Amino acid sequence: MAFFGGGEKVQVVAEIHARTGCKEAVRAMLTALVVPSRKENGCKQYHLHEDTKNPGSFDTCEEWASEALLEEHLGRAKQTLEQAEPLLDGDLKLVVLKLLV
Repeated sequence: MAFFGGGEKVQVVAEIHARTGCKEAVRAMLTALVVPSRKENGCKQYHLHEDTKNPGSFDTCEEWASEALLEEHLGRAKQTLEQAEPLLDGDLKLVVLKLLV
């Protein structure tokens, strides 16, 4: 999953939307990923947010030291994300950003 070349820092925003009636379960699954993710090699920042006007809509804002370390993280998080899939309204959207300024 190559997003762009080079070994520079990578910012990531993941958008996750829970199905109706599943927001508590999705919140619990996502919350359980925060502390282990923050301890991973290369994690510079990892925050979980919930939309105040649309409960059950979550975003993670992350910063990783490199694309390779982000890919390692995604590999470790894959099982949890697969378990959450039936609870989600649509696919998880992952936006990878390169800091310009």
